[in-house]
Amino acid sequence: MLTVTTKRLWRWRAVPAAVLALQLMAGCAETGLDRTANTQRLAAGEVTLAPESARDMINAYRARKGLKPLRLDGKLASAAKRHSSDLAKNDRISHKGSDGTDPWDRVKGTGFKAKLAAENVGAGQMSLPEVFKGWQESPNHNDNLLLPDATHMGIALVIAPQTQYQTFWTLVLGAPL
Repeated sequence: MLTVTTKRLWRWRAVPAAVLALQLMAGCAETGLDRTANTQRLAAGEVTLAPESARDMINAYRARKGLKPLRLDGKLASAAKRHSSDLAKNDRISHKGSDGTDPWDRVKGTGFKAKLAAENVGAGQMSLPEVFKGWQESPNHNDNLLLPDATHMGIALVIAPQTQYQTFWTLVLGAPL
């Protein structure tokens, strides 16, 4: 059985008079591993996330494109974790939280005062390289990975084997005011 994932991008930039511009772009991807194989990998503890490894992977990619590195940020990681947890609890993939929040609300709710924030989500991927590859292959998600003004990031993975997708990834990139 193929697990279908939908990834959407939200990007905000601060503009004069504190007016925020919002842009929504979408992309879709499939992962070819079947649910049984995924469940076995989850049970074996093979699906993990080391935020430092994610940062290093993203920064190596950004460096190849001539962009400055990102630093891990606890507040952005908290926004990512909150969203991944909500997605897992509700077994869905979306940028809108079950409580009606959007990515900007979640970033703001952590106390991170952003002039720029962007979010990539994924579901069903069984490794960081797999979700990262999907983001690179989606033009809109790739744009987020390569935001020249981004300086910080937070990433989260929530595993929920009982759900359709089983894994829920959220990457939040930002730049403080």
